[in-house]
Amino acid sequence: MAKSKAVTRSAAKGADAPLTTKPANGARYELDPVQVERAATALVAHMKKHVQAKEEGTGKKNLEADADEAEPNDAAIFLNITTKKHIVDHARLRPNKIPLPNPILANDVRICLITKDPQRKYKDLVADDAFPEELRAKIGRVVGIGKLKKKYKTYETQRQLLSQYDVFLADDRVTSILPATLGNVFYKGKGKRPIPVDLKTGAYIAKDDAAAKKDAIGTAKGVASEIEKSLSATLVHMSPSANTSIKIGKLSMTPDQIKQNVEAVVSKVVEKFVPQGWKNVRALHIKGPSTKALPIWLADELWADEEQVLEEPFKHPVKEGAQPISEKKRKWNEWEEEMLEDNELAERRANVKPKKVKAKKEKTESSSISRETRKKLKTDALKSVQTPLIAG
Repeated sequence: MAKSKAVTRSAAKGADAPLTTKPANGARYELDPVQVERAATALVAHMKKHVQAKEEGTGKKNLEADADEAEPNDAAIFLNITTKKHIVDHARLRPNKIPLPNPILANDVRICLITKDPQRKYKDLVADDAFPEELRAKIGRVVGIGKLKKKYKTYETQRQLLSQYDVFLADDRVTSILPATLGNVFYKGKGKRPIPVDLKTGAYIAKDDAAAKKDAIGTAKGVASEIEKSLSATLVHMSPSANTSIKIGKLSMTPDQIKQNVEAVVSKVVEKFVPQGWKNVRALHIKGPSTKALPIWLADELWADEEQVLEEPFKHPVKEGAQPISEKKRKWNEWEEEMLEDNELAERRANVKPKKVKAKKEKTESSSISRETRKKLKTDALKSVQTPLIAG
């Protein structure tokens, strides 16, 4: 079969824009920056128009918006990644983060830091003089995983915790048990899922010392640097399916800033989190919370491996010991299957002969008639022998 060709779609002013570009050397596919910026521009314009129309219709402004900001709303913008194969590698499915050139989070966020037990050691770490005071002011709470399980068991308490903080950072050693601990309140959406952080940063750990790696605590300077990097990153939590959504921007950003974030996320996701890289990517779209997805990259192939593509029509497997079917007989069988009904075709593929099934059905019907006949004969016979109990 022919190799992949550029996929084109109509763009603004009737021009055709390629959604799939490939370098001359054929090494790998890559994004077209012009197409990404064009899609970002259209998406931002549409979302702003929708917000304005909604406010004019209701006559009310969004009270959550900052009065100093020009934007009336700051909705999230997502990157949708569709793969050709489901992702089943557990290492790739673990939560992770990707640095963004244009951070999404505001500077005055309230942070809840979820740590490994005992939590007291990490509280002392945050209170250390070497820990930046500005960053310490943003951390409103440090809670251990044990206390988190005990205190936030119910749906109401989990919702209360969710509403108290803007960002949740979690020790990467406990992220695997957080979904069962925090429940659907945190994980049904992607807004405030805990972002993993390495709280061992700065600590000396021998390569072969697994116990030290499990219980190590980083330095105040190292952990602070790790937290600052996490605040300028986005969470990547690949779905065990063919579609994953990643937050890459917000409405107050310019199309160029969104384009830069998209390029940074795509390059890292395809390289680190998608098996087989670009060969396994089927489509890339950007969208708002309630908008349609705009394509920025589409693959022409529906397969990830060349071995999955058949160069000739499918042939039914030949049972061991059976004679191979000739080409003329094969075509005849295919024509017969096209003429059969669905139930007859299923019976044929299950190696059940229709004649035997029909004969069995006729036998069942005849046996049913015989029972009715016998019942009638028995009734008639009883009527003919009935005599009064007392003679008149």
